[in-house]
Amino acid sequence: MKQPSDPALGKSTSSRTSALAVGATTLLASSLFRQVLGLITLIVIARLLSPTDFGIAAYFLIATAFLEMMQRQISMVLIRIDDVTQDHLSTVFTFQIILGIAAALLFYTTRPLFPLIGLPELTQLAPVLCVLSLVIALRSPRFILFERKLRFIYAAGEETISRVVYAIIAISMALIWRDFWAIIAANFCALTTRSIWTFSMAPMTMRLSLKRWHDCFSFSVWSTGAQIAQFFSKNMPQLIIGATLGLSDAGVFRLGNRLSTLVTTQLFAPLQRVLYPGLADISRNSDRQDEAFNRLNELLLAIVLPISVGMALVANYLVIVVIGWQWLGAAQVIWVLAPLKALETLQENVRSASYVEGSTKLLFIRNFFLLILVCLLMMVGVQFNFMGALAAAGAASTAAIFTTLLIAKRYGTRTFFGPITVAWRSIVSTLVMIAAVFFVDSAIGNQDQIGWAFNTLDDLPLLRYRFAVKVLIGAFTYTGTHFLLWYLVKRPEGFESLVLKLAKKIRTRVLNPNAKKHGTMES
Repeated sequence: MKQPSDPALGKSTSSRTSALAVGATTLLASSLFRQVLGLITLIVIARLLSPTDFGIAAYFLIATAFLEMMQRQISMVLIRIDDVTQDHLSTVFTFQIILGIAAALLFYTTRPLFPLIGLPELTQLAPVLCVLSLVIALRSPRFILFERKLRFIYAAGEETISRVVYAIIAISMALIWRDFWAIIAANFCALTTRSIWTFSMAPMTMRLSLKRWHDCFSFSVWSTGAQIAQFFSKNMPQLIIGATLGLSDAGVFRLGNRLSTLVTTQLFAPLQRVLYPGLADISRNSDRQDEAFNRLNELLLAIVLPISVGMALVANYLVIVVIGWQWLGAAQVIWVLAPLKALETLQENVRSASYVEGSTKLLFIRNFFLLILVCLLMMVGVQFNFMGALAAAGAASTAAIFTTLLIAKRYGTRTFFGPITVAWRSIVSTLVMIAAVFFVDSAIGNQDQIGWAFNTLDDLPLLRYRFAVKVLIGAFTYTGTHFLLWYLVKRPEGFESLVLKLAKKIRTRVLNPNAKKHGTMES
């Protein structure tokens, strides 16, 4: 077993596990709140804006997400360095400023290209992106040290307050302007709030220095390259659809993809912030990395898989009830992408394990290969209009899962399907859930018999009823099957035991809120 190299790192395994559990629970709870708030915001905005507005905003949101990803990638090196000094912080801050200025210049100089690629509407977004490039760069590098110390409540605060600001501005401006500028203004305010929050929680002197550039550069260059390639491989379907099929189709794809990722990458994106610091801490202090990797995969699939597959099963009902008739085409996107996006979430665990191992070059090669493949698939797919593009996006997602499993053989069970089979009870339970929902479908009649598609508002009560029945049947079947299988295999440590422990703690807190306080006083 590895020995701690510093007394501060020599805490017990139980202490580290407790810190990770608290961090994961905090981020997951805040993420649930934000996704509910985000869904409400999405519903309101979708009813006020057109698919074309969503198509324009999609390009802006992709650009800002890219800038955020790049800036975070620069500071990620501070988690891996054994002894972080003020010089390291200043060097990272300098890299952030350099990147921000470079991005601003890039957006400014490429404005004339937008009309040439058939997207003249995007020209007016360039000045806003130039300013945002600098706003996002002005983040405190010291803020990420909270994650290094497994103190994730600050990250939860950052995510939550920015989401609240976004929701308030987006809904207010959408009611007034009724166009895509509502999303632009809301995103600008939310990102500005993030930067202010990092400096208020982790203040530091903004000093420019490149004294420790070598310590930061060697790690960052490959990891940043890997993240750039992964980012564009994820967003290339959106970009190519908008450039070839038009902003309206891009808006429909954006909404369907957003709903598909709402319960996968969006819900668990903050939770992923626990993975890299947690695995890095475990690696420094023990030899249980493989066990932790397996447990993370099991936990992730147990939650994400049934929700995403369930969403696909009721996609047509979901879109009409929640978003509105005009977005029914988005249901097709959910049918194809939601189940695949659930398995794609495994790549975040693999990425974190690769960072800990230092295999960032391998990640770069994988992601760059995937980017080329996605571009080729999408260029062929759009030749067959929207459905062809959607099929190509599904094939690209399948390729991402396959390449993820290839790299995952280096960790955990050391087998190709290991990251998936560790959650075999979740897979079996999901299959039973699918069968149960299809049985309900056959019991209540096929789509022609129930009057699909519903054409008037008078049909909505029946639609809501069938939607609710399917959701309840699916949730009950999945949960019941999961715990039945768990009991049949002698109740091993896993997702089920974690749920029961959490439920017990919640019940204790609710029934006897002073128990912890009294116990502490007695001890």
